[in-house]
Amino acid sequence: MSDRKIPLGISVVTILMYIGAIVDIAAALFLFIETTEVAEAANVSESQITGVAIGLLVAGIVIGLLAMGLRKASSGVRLVIGVVLLFRIAASIYIMLAYPGARFEGLVAALIAIVVMYFLYGSEDAKAFFEDSPATG
Repeated sequence: MSDRKIPLGISVVTILMYIGAIVDIAAALFLFIETTEVAEAANVSESQITGVAIGLLVAGIVIGLLAMGLRKASSGVRLVIGVVLLFRIAASIYIMLAYPGARFEGLVAALIAIVVMYFLYGSEDAKAFFEDSPATG
């Protein structure tokens, strides 16, 4: 694998995933620290904010770990990333509809997920990269 050229799109995806993971983890930490204030501002319970924080933390960790494995051209990692991103898009849509004050954040998260999906599945270079790879899992 070390002599194979990694397509630019896969490198971009990896960087975007790291950025997304960092943002999710930072947002989760902020929500854990400011649970009471955010709950009051959003007019929801503290347990709801804690639940969102836990979800963001888990998503950030999973996406970060998957980004580490993506560069090995693993079709299994590619599939898992695709499924996680579909859930991310769904969660972003929910956030935009349920929490009007978070529409921008939800939109940005959804757009990043869509761009990543394109680079993983829509690019001819990426398709060839994963098809030609001996790594399958």
